[in-house]
Amino acid sequence: MDKTVGHPLSAQGWAQLQARAAGAGFYAVVTTGIVCRAGCPARTPRQGNVRRVETVAQAVAAGFRACKRCKPADPA
Repeated sequence: MDKTVGHPLSAQGWAQLQARAAGAGFYAVVTTGIVCRAGCPARTPRQGNVRRVETVAQAVAAGFRACKRCKPADPA
Protein backbone atom coordinates (compact mmCIF):
# COMPACT_ATOMS: atom_id res chain seq x y z
CA MET A 1 0.00 0.00 0.00
CA ASP A 2 1.35 3.40 -1.01
CA LYS A 3 0.87 5.66 2.01
CA THR A 4 1.85 8.72 -0.02
CA VAL A 5 -1.24 8.56 -2.23
CA GLY A 6 -3.31 11.75 -2.40
CA HIS A 7 -2.62 14.72 -0.17
CA PRO A 8 -3.50 15.77 3.39
CA LEU A 9 -6.90 17.33 3.91
CA SER A 10 -7.28 21.09 4.06
CA ALA A 11 -9.14 22.64 6.99
CA GLN A 12 -12.24 22.88 4.80
CA GLY A 13 -11.90 19.24 3.70
CA TRP A 14 -11.54 18.10 7.31
CA ALA A 15 -14.65 20.06 8.29
CA GLN A 16 -16.58 18.43 5.43
CA LEU A 17 -15.41 14.98 6.49
CA GLN A 18 -16.43 15.60 10.10
CA ALA A 19 -19.83 16.88 8.96
CA ARG A 20 -20.19 13.80 6.73
CA ALA A 21 -20.92 16.09 3.77
CA ALA A 22 -22.10 13.85 0.95
CA GLY A 23 -20.58 14.61 -2.42
CA ALA A 24 -17.40 16.09 -0.96
CA GLY A 25 -15.19 13.51 -2.66
CA PHE A 26 -13.18 10.55 -1.41
CA TYR A 27 -10.56 9.98 1.25
CA ALA A 28 -8.11 7.18 2.05
CA VAL A 29 -7.17 6.17 5.59
CA VAL A 30 -3.52 5.06 5.63
CA THR A 31 -3.74 3.10 8.91
CA THR A 32 -6.62 0.89 7.80
CA GLY A 33 -5.98 0.80 4.05
CA ILE A 34 -9.56 1.79 3.23
CA VAL A 35 -10.96 4.40 0.84
CA CYS A 36 -14.33 5.98 1.67
CA ARG A 37 -16.78 8.61 0.50
CA ALA A 38 -16.72 11.80 2.54
CA GLY A 39 -20.27 11.03 3.75
CA CYS A 40 -19.38 7.56 5.09
CA PRO A 41 -21.15 6.63 8.36
CA ALA A 42 -18.04 4.84 9.66
CA ARG A 43 -16.12 6.21 12.63
CA THR A 44 -14.19 9.38 11.81
CA PRO A 45 -10.45 8.62 11.50
CA ARG A 46 -7.66 10.71 12.99
CA GLN A 47 -6.90 13.72 10.83
CA GLY A 48 -3.24 12.77 10.40
CA ASN A 49 -4.16 9.40 8.93
CA VAL A 50 -6.42 10.77 6.18
CA ARG A 51 -5.41 11.55 2.59
CA ARG A 52 -7.70 13.14 0.01
CA VAL A 53 -7.84 11.21 -3.25
CA GLU A 54 -9.37 12.33 -6.52
CA THR A 55 -10.80 8.95 -7.53
CA VAL A 56 -11.42 5.57 -5.97
CA ALA A 57 -9.40 4.00 -8.80
CA GLN A 58 -6.36 6.05 -7.76
CA ALA A 59 -6.58 4.71 -4.20
CA VAL A 60 -7.22 1.12 -5.29
CA ALA A 61 -4.19 1.29 -7.60
CA ALA A 62 -2.14 2.39 -4.57
CA GLY A 63 -3.28 -0.68 -2.60
CA PHE A 64 -6.33 0.58 -0.70
CA ARG A 65 -9.64 -1.28 -0.70
CA ALA A 66 -13.14 0.16 -1.01
CA CYS A 67 -15.13 0.60 2.21
CA LYS A 68 -17.85 -2.00 2.70
CA ARG A 69 -20.18 0.50 4.39
CA CYS A 70 -20.26 3.40 1.93
CA LYS A 71 -19.21 1.48 -1.21
CA PRO A 72 -17.30 4.34 -2.89
CA ALA A 73 -16.70 2.35 -6.08
CA ASP A 74 -20.45 2.12 -6.78
CA PRO A 75 -22.08 4.98 -8.71
CA ALA A 76 -23.65 7.54 -6.41
